[in-house]
Amino acid sequence: MPHGKSGAIHRIALVLPSHDALVAELSELIAIPSVSADPAHAGDLARAADWVATRIRAAGGDVEIAERDGRPLVLGEVPASPEGAPAVLAYAHLDVQPPDPLDLWESDPWTLTERDGLLVGRGVADDKAHLFMLLKATELLAAAGELPVTVRFMIDAEEEVGGHSVCDWAAEDSGPANAAVILDGGYATATLPAFCTALRGIGYFHVSARTGARDLHSGMVGGAALNAIEALMRSLAAVLPGQDGRLPEPLRAGIIPPTDAEVAGWSALPCLLATPAAVRPARKRQVTAAAMRMRVLWFMRRRLRTPSQRTVRRRLAAVKGCLWGLRRAAPTMVIREPEAG
Repeated sequence: MPHGKSGAIHRIALVLPSHDALVAELSELIAIPSVSADPAHAGDLARAADWVATRIRAAGGDVEIAERDGRPLVLGEVPASPEGAPAVLAYAHLDVQPPDPLDLWESDPWTLTERDGLLVGRGVADDKAHLFMLLKATELLAAAGELPVTVRFMIDAEEEVGGHSVCDWAAEDSGPANAAVILDGGYATATLPAFCTALRGIGYFHVSARTGARDLHSGMVGGAALNAIEALMRSLAAVLPGQDGRLPEPLRAGIIPPTDAEVAGWSALPCLLATPAAVRPARKRQVTAAAMRMRVLWFMRRRLRTPSQRTVRRRLAAVKGCLWGLRRAAPTMVIREPEAG
């Protein structure tokens, strides 16, 4: 190992906090219920943004909290230790999903808990621990005088609701960015790092089916009038995957077939996706590879006009859905087993 690198590692080790200290600091962020989908938590989003901004300042950086579409967007910059260093644009998000259903939690979702070697809490895996790693790594490297790049932060509070303010800001931004790091992923296994180099696109939509001007009594016209729920279900069935798991050909138009190298890479991955119990373990990698190159149509929720049960022939039904897929049709992951020692 070169002498300079060894000295840098020593200086960083001198300022590296203990595991307990890092967990305690992360628990502060986990304790903030920054749920972007619930307007009642707008104040919590602001608190989380302040928490992030404080860490950027602690690293010696400048920071501002801009409000976009009613939610905070944290923009900061920590200068590199050497002059003339390149700049890296770093993204993570501070908002989280709601913790429901609460009765399935074994501990308070807003209290970071260590269990079986894991940290458990709402948002710790998506995306607060990742955000904390970006902030803390920048702070420690800067404190040791070893921050090799200028780190420009763009941290939004609406990733979980499909917001686009950070995309708008990035399109407007004229600052330096030699590379970008989006830290919102994970290991392929407990010991296998993964670098995601592409993501599926997403198309989100609402579909409504109307079969009449008003609801009708099912006892009078139930056999004659078309039920909106039935009409919607039949329509959806026509575009859902068949027994072979493939969408109808019109929905597959424009997909670029994967290369042999991509298929080989996917086949070598560990099983990343849940597979049915009927799938034999020997075939799970095949199932994973097939699923990764598949365009997926998923209907999230069926919503009736009223939630109560009545003897009424429904005239209106609606559904929310997502279509995932790219023309490339799949993510590519580059993975490497850690070196021994």
